[in-house]
Amino acid sequence: MTTANTIRLLLLNNSKTEAERLVSMLHASGKPNRAQYVENEESLIKLLQEQTWDLLIGKNNTTNPPPANAIKQIQRLNKDVPVILLNDTEDPSAIVKGLKLGAVDVINVDDDQHLLLVIDRELRNREQRQAKRSADRRFREAEKRSQQFLDSSRDAIAYVQDGLYLYANESFANLFEYEDKDDIEAMPIIDMASKADQPRLKKFLKDFTLKGDEAELTTLSFKGVTQTGVEKPINLEVSLVTHNEEACIQFLARASNEVIIQENEINEELEAQIKQIKWQDLVTGLYNRQFFLNELDRVINSTNEDKHLSLLYIELDEFTERVQQSFGVSGADIALANIASILRAKVHTNDVVARLSDTSFALIIPNIKADAAVARAQQLCKDIETHIIDIDNKTLQITSSIGIAIINETSTNTNACIEQARSAMEKVRNNKGNGAMLFEPEATEKNSKQDISQAIQQALDADKFKLLFQPIISLRGSAEEYYEVYLRMITQEGSEVSPNQFLDIAEEIKANTKIDRWVILESIKMLAEHRHKGNKTKLIVNLSRHSICDDSLVPWLAVAFKAAKLTPDSLVFQVSEIDVTNHLNATKLFAEGLEKMKAQFSISNFGCSLNPFNALKHVTASFIKIDGSFTTDIQSNNESPETLINLISKLHGENKITIVPFVENASVLSTLWQAGAHYIQGHYLQEPTHQMSYDFSMEN
Repeated sequence: MTTANTIRLLLLNNSKTEAERLVSMLHASGKPNRAQYVENEESLIKLLQEQTWDLLIGKNNTTNPPPANAIKQIQRLNKDVPVILLNDTEDPSAIVKGLKLGAVDVINVDDDQHLLLVIDRELRNREQRQAKRSADRRFREAEKRSQQFLDSSRDAIAYVQDGLYLYANESFANLFEYEDKDDIEAMPIIDMASKADQPRLKKFLKDFTLKGDEAELTTLSFKGVTQTGVEKPINLEVSLVTHNEEACIQFLARASNEVIIQENEINEELEAQIKQIKWQDLVTGLYNRQFFLNELDRVINSTNEDKHLSLLYIELDEFTERVQQSFGVSGADIALANIASILRAKVHTNDVVARLSDTSFALIIPNIKADAAVARAQQLCKDIETHIIDIDNKTLQITSSIGIAIINETSTNTNACIEQARSAMEKVRNNKGNGAMLFEPEATEKNSKQDISQAIQQALDADKFKLLFQPIISLRGSAEEYYEVYLRMITQEGSEVSPNQFLDIAEEIKANTKIDRWVILESIKMLAEHRHKGNKTKLIVNLSRHSICDDSLVPWLAVAFKAAKLTPDSLVFQVSEIDVTNHLNATKLFAEGLEKMKAQFSISNFGCSLNPFNALKHVTASFIKIDGSFTTDIQSNNESPETLINLISKLHGENKITIVPFVENASVLSTLWQAGAHYIQGHYLQEPTHQMSYDFSMEN
């Protein structure tokens, strides 16, 4: 589950119990959320001003604050927070009343399926509005740049509407010997033409305007009158354009070619140097990411049914572990330069190859069909694998995973194409890497469910699961070494499938407890082997709600630990906050059973329920893993760190050990340090790997 899908939710309801039922229903329906119960209008205003929210769901008879006041405050603060009202009356006029207030919909309070559909719709609508606002900002920026180009252009350019100059640049003003372009604006164009040509100019403008959208580019010649009264020949290109969102006529007089050529010759060498610096990756000498994105965007916009292009996303396998950690940054740069030389040698004249990020490259191949693209990618894998890299008199060979996306008339945007190729690359990498794969869309929901159900059963029968380990790093200098265990299912084709894609279906076929017990046994087995080498590592293992409700699990755990000769305190069992909240009694008994056998308990995704600390009154938990959306919001500047800092402080008051996940960059580290977080976790530190290989000594 990723925090990108976490719904930021405000709730208005006189009954907190009803609000909690709604939060549980959303979680059970696959809609993770961070909900905030609004207690009064003052707190609503504070929440709206300090944080970003996706939705507000309110009961129509709520009194503090009433929905009308909430909607008014949202509008007053100019926030894009759709309001959905829940109606518990049979009166149809309540729907009309709610819509008039400004709600996006009014739904019967017990119609959960209708509510889920409306939530999906409004989240999509909000995403589209955000995209439009982003596009509008980019459009305004483009207009500003265009205006700057107009103002500095050597070509004389002016815009005319109703016979008056709306705008003229300096070059156009100089054409008529005016010192300041402002002197021309709002001046009648007729006043700048000779009397003999004025009737012909009037007729031309009238006829050109009447043609409207059908007007085509044409030329206009007349004798103009300069500011000093001297007549001179004027030759213009005339076209219909839009300026400041208004239709108008553009006058364009081209600058002298001789002047342009002379200036170009003077600046040619400097411009070439600037261009090289701007578009080149300094380590590899290839094009950089920005150039590649621009080129890919151009290719997509010019693609039609007759064109066949392919995008190759090339990721170097285990580069950080095998190269950077062994040879350092300078050695890694040497290896990257070597790979770049292979790519440069293997590309054709019309191909475009670039470095996308630290360990990934990309290649656009024109005029190639899918099968040929796959064959070429596979050959490229072999070329990289067989190449010997020499770093400090030591030789090294590395492999690569390549994903391929087809670019054709159905391709819509740059990000979608890259994501398709990257997705195919991930499948290759999850299947041990060193290969190439063409992106294929997911199967339909019905077929996908059937396939996944069969895959789960086959994986259980044939032991086709795999564990990954992500280190959890201490910010307080603790000597404890922790990894969180993640599960992957291996398909018959050998690719790895994340739990997000199969656990819901595993629940439908009642396979969750079997999967949990496989994870526990495999974790105990691998940890025992790891500890036998002298390590003091501990693992955090996630359990489903079915396992915590299983009375036989704790006795079974005692037998499993004894058989493996492993002390129970080496494992921490972790359960999601929503499952703890929905099964308080069962979780309490489970946590007490763990405590008796000296094992520890952790609650994950903490902070999303309306009253998260209520669970801590009933359930003994040593560790609290805070929901990743808090960290994500801070890193994306959608939320101030105050909420997270206060949450951590309150947890420390409860003597809980805090883990903050989703640390994706260094910007959030100082905040977490000052907040007193005990442990951090995330891809910035290390992504999940197949071995427990993190060097904890670096942190100490």
